[in-house]
Amino acid sequence: MSAISQPSNSFIPAFLRDSRVLQAIGQFVFLILLVLAISQLVAGVNEQLQAKNLTPNFSFLNNPAGFDIGEKPDWYTRDNSYGEAYIVGVINTLRVVSVGLVATTLLGILFGIFLLSSNWLLRTISRAYVEILRNTPLLVQLFVWYFIVMFSLPQIRDAIALPPEGRAFIAIRLIAYVVEYLAVRRYVRRFLVDAPRRIVLMYGSIAAIVVTEIAFHFLPESYALGDFVNSGFLVYVAISVVAFAAAWFYLHGNLRYQILAIVGGQFFAIMLFYFGVWPASSLRPDVYPAVYISIRGFAFPEILPTNRFVPWVGFVTVGLVLAGIMWAYFGRINETTGRVIPRGRYALISIIGFTVIGWLIVGLEPLPTQIPVDQDGTVVFMPLQDAQEQNLLSPEDVQLYSTQPILINLPQERRNRGGILTGFNDATQISPEFMALFLGLVIYTSAFIAEIVRAGIQAVPRGQIEAARSIGLSTTQTLNMIVLPQALRVIIPPLTNQYLNIAKNSSLALAIAYADLFQIMTTSMNQSGQSVTGIAIIMVTYLSMSLIISLVMNLINSRFQLVTR
Repeated sequence: MSAISQPSNSFIPAFLRDSRVLQAIGQFVFLILLVLAISQLVAGVNEQLQAKNLTPNFSFLNNPAGFDIGEKPDWYTRDNSYGEAYIVGVINTLRVVSVGLVATTLLGILFGIFLLSSNWLLRTISRAYVEILRNTPLLVQLFVWYFIVMFSLPQIRDAIALPPEGRAFIAIRLIAYVVEYLAVRRYVRRFLVDAPRRIVLMYGSIAAIVVTEIAFHFLPESYALGDFVNSGFLVYVAISVVAFAAAWFYLHGNLRYQILAIVGGQFFAIMLFYFGVWPASSLRPDVYPAVYISIRGFAFPEILPTNRFVPWVGFVTVGLVLAGIMWAYFGRINETTGRVIPRGRYALISIIGFTVIGWLIVGLEPLPTQIPVDQDGTVVFMPLQDAQEQNLLSPEDVQLYSTQPILINLPQERRNRGGILTGFNDATQISPEFMALFLGLVIYTSAFIAEIVRAGIQAVPRGQIEAARSIGLSTTQTLNMIVLPQALRVIIPPLTNQYLNIAKNSSLALAIAYADLFQIMTTSMNQSGQSVTGIAIIMVTYLSMSLIISLVMNLINSRFQLVTR
């Protein structure tokens, strides 16, 4: 039987029969065609722009801008160049994005936890919050915040002051309540959840606080020590003793300890109230407004760094670095040996300690005794204390000769001759456009982050949480050691997308006239005619912000990923 002859492909080179070579050739040809198409498109656009004397270039950035900006630093005027106007736009965009990233993360985590709450009302409100905001366009929400909320604020002469000026009433017993509850809460952490001592202390302290407050509002003033003849008091004592005895002899289990704690706690509280042991006095400090809200915007306290700010920041930096070292070192010990070290507590002590110590040390530097002061155009030397008493120091002098690293100036009302409020001095002014954009971005994006957090927490198997409780781990330990490390692996990747959305959605500021990067460059393009160059600058800037956010989040994500072989 003769073999069947196959057609010969000897005339085709061997390398052309390699599929990898053919794929490479195809990709190369496609790349050439793509470059040719783009070149033709660019050449056509360039030809049309040259015919209109609008050749794309970057030299227009050096030309005077000729327009003012609502949200601008002190150094910018209409005489500055387009390039400097672009810098102002980048600053305004970064203000919204940077603060918005932090605020939306905190708000999203909060509502994500509320979505899993066992409280029906809290869970339902959180679900409604998430569903309504996620299914409403962001642009519509920005219009609501700006044209409805911000336009509903009062005029500047009727600005809302927070807190209202006057004298505050702070009952000393309220401070005692907080101290008592925190002390008891800290003490009972060492006991199991159903331990009798923990039940008695927690229920007893809460009952004592509630009954004491009721007594201060509804009962007459306390009696003199030793006044046991009051009939109402004797009846109350008898009822309390009977209730305590009934709980002791007829109840069992946790209910027994709960009722005993409530009866004993309220009885102890009434005894303190009856004989005047609970403090009835109050603190009455003077209160000055720190925030003013009006249709012109928001006036916040002005924070100014002084001549001693840089040395103080050095101390704070040392505290932060030491806190990071302790956090990593104690974490390594915990992973290798299982020994639980409260690294968060030590890190916090390091930061607060160096911050306070630095504040005290930089304040010890002596001040000059004689300083130059400008009086009617003549510079004279006089004692610093006299200059302060006579209010001869300029704002720059106050920063130079202050013993504190930071000065916080509350807004000062500025009124005309008729006594009508017209503005504020020594204040950080935030425009209504900024607040509308900030609130719109944060609240809208927080709804998506809440769903991401909920899904991440629920992705952790329930059995692991139950196993953690079975070996005696507290809620905080279970959250830090079991839930969060696994939930973050699910949360971080989609969270990156939401961070990118905040940066890109900030361009919607154009709809409410906030002077961000997009609006300023749009004005520059309309005036200069350099639309192609302007669009390229906008694209590169937003691309750079997105790449930086992605880089940071990818580094964080790599830290929490499960390493396997």
